[in-house]
Amino acid sequence: MSPPIAPALAASEAPASARVQGLWLFSPRVDVNLLLLPTLLMLACVWLADFTGEGAQGFSQAIGRWTSQYVFLNGTHVILTFLLVGTRRELLHTTPSQSRLLVGGSAAVFALTFGLLWYASEHAPLLALLLAAGTHVLAMHHTLSQVKGLWSLHMLRGRAGGAPAPSEAERTLLRQFVPLALLLMMVRTLALPVTGMPGARPMIDIGQAESGSLPHVLSWALLAVWAVFAVRLVLALHGAPGQGGPRKLYVLTHTAVVAVYLAWPLWGSILSAGIHGLEYFFLTGRMLQPTAREPMARLRGPRVWAAMLAVMAPIILVGVANSPFVTLVDGVTRGAATAFLLRQQPWWSLGVIATNAVVLAHYFADAFLYRFRIPRVREVTLPRLGLG
Repeated sequence: MSPPIAPALAASEAPASARVQGLWLFSPRVDVNLLLLPTLLMLACVWLADFTGEGAQGFSQAIGRWTSQYVFLNGTHVILTFLLVGTRRELLHTTPSQSRLLVGGSAAVFALTFGLLWYASEHAPLLALLLAAGTHVLAMHHTLSQVKGLWSLHMLRGRAGGAPAPSEAERTLLRQFVPLALLLMMVRTLALPVTGMPGARPMIDIGQAESGSLPHVLSWALLAVWAVFAVRLVLALHGAPGQGGPRKLYVLTHTAVVAVYLAWPLWGSILSAGIHGLEYFFLTGRMLQPTAREPMARLRGPRVWAAMLAVMAPIILVGVANSPFVTLVDGVTRGAATAFLLRQQPWWSLGVIATNAVVLAHYFADAFLYRFRIPRVREVTLPRLGLG
């Protein structure tokens, strides 16, 4: 999602409070915690792994992955796209073909993905690996595109608060962010070993062979390329007078997240997933709140948050049943509840496949839901974000 830059507002046209508070996308507390809480999770898991002496794919990383998916909502927010278009029906009709694309296309993607994942899990392990690699690449693109979109929204928020227009240098870097970061992260994920230890393999090892990856030392080259981008970005933001701290905090934090991923992909994936899930949750919450044109809407205020949690509940239940804590408890003592969950494992596995199919359908729907280059999409969507 990449909203256009809004027309400039003179500083005198914006109240002083708007020029300060208006620079935050949600609020100071929410904006900071969206970035801080997943960072603290990653640091806690790193400390636990160091304390217990775990290697790659250890229990602390399993805890981090599970927490980012089901506590920080990266794995559960995917259903919120369909809650949004189901309750705010104008989003289904922004263009003549929008409803067919969102409903028909998403249903087709779900059915195809579910069938492929089920077949691969039962009959074709190599296909399952290829599907995992493809899904991971799509997930990286989706996450980076959201960063780009929120970066653009920060620009719009700044302009609404009376800040000067973004510099051309920053606009250029905004356009380069997704393709460059995606390319570097794909190489790191698929072609370079996770660590420099002998026998280490890529995070997703499609080659399935000892010689199937490039030397780990090349990760420094990837970091060097990204460091050049980061320096250019710092200079562009520093040279833009009047730009708000909230946007700089957001953009530079996500630049650091990409660097963490390139250096330590297992930890970086936990960090980026946690931030992405929380961002999407609050973004959808803002979109679901009724606008001034919907005075009779019943879904408003606390009911919005309750509805979001309710529709995510089935995916949360699947996550609880497949959590690392169930495995840990089973290794110590087989309680009645744990034994029951383990007997249902085939059903929970189907739940995981269904969840992953919803994830791909969500990627497809979002690609059309937030086509801000189309004037009618901007006209309908930006007011829901408070940026009309």
